[in-house]
Parts: sequence; C-alpha cells; structure tokens
Amino acid sequence: MPKEKIISLVAFVLRCTAAAVIAYLLARAVGLSHPLWACIFALVSSQDKITANFATLCGRVIGTIIGVIVAVAINILMSHFGFDVTAQMALAVAICAVFAWERPAIQICLWTAPIVLLTMTPTESIITVGFSRGCEVILGGLVGGLLLIAAEKIGIRLHQAQPEHGP
Repeated sequence: MPKEKIISLVAFVLRCTAAAVIAYLLARAVGLSHPLWACIFALVSSQDKITANFATLCGRVIGTIIGVIVAVAINILMSHFGFDVTAQMALAVAICAVFAWERPAIQICLWTAPIVLLTMTPTESIITVGFSRGCEVILGGLVGGLLLIAAEKIGIRLHQAQPEHGP
C-alpha cells in the first residue's frame, strides 16, 4: 500500500476513534442519559467528505432542532387523542420529510424525530426526552464535524510543509 494511502487510513481511523470517544465522554460528563447517540452522530459526521464546513454543521444543528420540535409537538398532540408511538413516528417522519425534501443539509431531522419518539420512557416528559436527544445528536455532530474540519486543516498544513519532488 502506498505511503499516502497508509497515512490517510491512519488519519481516518484516529479521527473516527477520537470522535466516538470524545463525544461519548462529553455526553456522559454533562449527564446526558443516552450518550450512545452522541457517539453515533460523531461517527456519522466523521464519515462526511473532508470538505465539510461550518455550513454543514449548521445544517445538522438546524435539522436536529426541527426533528426534536416535530417529535415533541406530534407526541403532545397525538397522545392526547390516544395515538400510539408508531402512528406518531409515521406522522413525524412525514412532516420532517416535507422539511428535508431537496435540503440535504437538514435531513438529519428524519432521524432525530424517531430517535426522540422511540427513546421515550414513562418516567420522562417528552420535552425532557426531546431536549436530551437533541443535545446528544448535536453534541456528537459537532464533535465529529469539528474533528473533520481540524483534520482537513492539519492535512493542508502537512501537505504544504512537504517538499515538492521535482521530475
């Protein structure tokens, strides 16, 4: 395997590992109840193209907020009329799909709404669950995205520091 490929592989492995561990530890440190979601979304963000930027991160934050708001609102409205979580999830995903259509930057709302609805417990209010899942997803996305951006910046600096090889 060429040296450049090995370096790229090592950088990818280190970035993914760091994103998962840092997001998990941060989520635990601030007391979020499902740090798994921070870890998962850190890894999702780590899979982005290296050209990810702050606009991508902002889109993910906005999409997460949309997904949380839709899930909470649907739960409050539909549980009042006796609809179960499956029906709530179906309507929440449908509404989020309308928002996400032709807007890939915010498509995370399609995942966030079911995460909120399917992790509810009888002992927590939907608002608490929505807030917690939203924080977990945003925290993970920010950790993964910021590590990706940092890796890009470091990679550019390393590439610029390498002497050019003449013919």
